[in-house]
Amino acid sequence: MTKFKTIILSSLLMLLFSGCVSQSGDSRPVIAVTILPQQYFTGKIAGRGYAITVLVPPGASAETYTPSPSQMRSMAKASVWLRIGQVDFETGWADKIRQNCPALKIFDTSAQADWLHGSHEHGSVDPHIWMAPDEVKKIAVETCRALSETFPADKTLFEHNLAAFQVEIDLLDRQLQSIISKTVKHSFLIFHPALGYFARRYGLEQIPMELDGKEPSPRRLRELIDMARDSALHTVFIQKEFDVKNARQLADEIGGRVEIIDPLAEKWNEQLIIIANKIAGQ
Repeated sequence: MTKFKTIILSSLLMLLFSGCVSQSGDSRPVIAVTILPQQYFTGKIAGRGYAITVLVPPGASAETYTPSPSQMRSMAKASVWLRIGQVDFETGWADKIRQNCPALKIFDTSAQADWLHGSHEHGSVDPHIWMAPDEVKKIAVETCRALSETFPADKTLFEHNLAAFQVEIDLLDRQLQSIISKTVKHSFLIFHPALGYFARRYGLEQIPMELDGKEPSPRRLRELIDMARDSALHTVFIQKEFDVKNARQLADEIGGRVEIIDPLAEKWNEQLIIIANKIAGQ
């Protein structure tokens, strides 16, 4: 093998294993979570003494994302995986992750969830529990329990941080209630039904374009147009990872606009405030 080929091979191997080796030399215990909002929740409870790795990266869908080989290998460095419950990524990859990482502790932080059932493709269960503060309080309790079991030496710290986070959630909840109380329209149009728990919490009606994970048929689109006109709705919400074509078509028909939202944003609290203001101002 020539010297040039040896250099190229060495470079490829370094790239291949870069996902498994911390570039910063971070020696903190690793906690794996599924989606970015969990990074916010878990960070609040775990504190700075723990590193958090997110399996579904920014801009990816928790329903369609396929982890890279380096991500699968890097899971071997994690002590625990905190699941969010019912997203397709977890149901599709949980068994493979268990096989690859037999020592990994796995906890379901949705154990206390009050699930919504209806027109959703996830086996009729709406997985987006993190979009409502009352459900996040339950997720936080389960997160604290999982971390305390995995890292018992820091149980007191986790419980202290949980109490502080619960106060923060309650303050956010009151702020959202105040924003939503100003709206005169208690229904909203959305492409993918991601705000069902938010709607339930604040007495709103979510009207999805998608039904059972399928794009709207011409008949469904006509029904939505008539419904929107009757209710004077002029805004169609859509998650940033989705194609806006159908949402824009509906918005054009009702003389309205498309608003991009990000239910998978890491800064979960800020995103809920943005969403509430957009709904109140539609």
